[in-house]
Amino acid sequence: MSRFLHILALLLFVSKYVVSAPSCVLVVKDVAPCLEYLQGKGASPECCQGVNDLSGHAKTKEDRTAICNCVKQALSSYKYDPKLIPLLPKKCGSNLELPPVDKDYDCSKA
Repeated sequence: MSRFLHILALLLFVSKYVVSAPSCVLVVKDVAPCLEYLQGKGASPECCQGVNDLSGHAKTKEDRTAICNCVKQALSSYKYDPKLIPLLPKKCGSNLELPPVDKDYDCSKA
């Protein structure tokens, strides 16, 4: 039993350092409060917190592509202005770069 616990502890320790793209659940949680902004209303503090949290997950091109695809999927059933997406990080004081994602945007360019 002791050996099993040591192996489990080692796996948990190593898994913290495995890099993977952010999940859509995380992305949606972070950008959901921004829907009102993308529909032409103000950016809430919760929206800006989500954008700032998301910027910490956008380290690689694969991360940015995954984030873009998640945003594209999440917003597919809403009316919004895609031109507001790139303005959002600036409004929130974040260095995150987001493209103007709409249903036709190629996220591999993100």
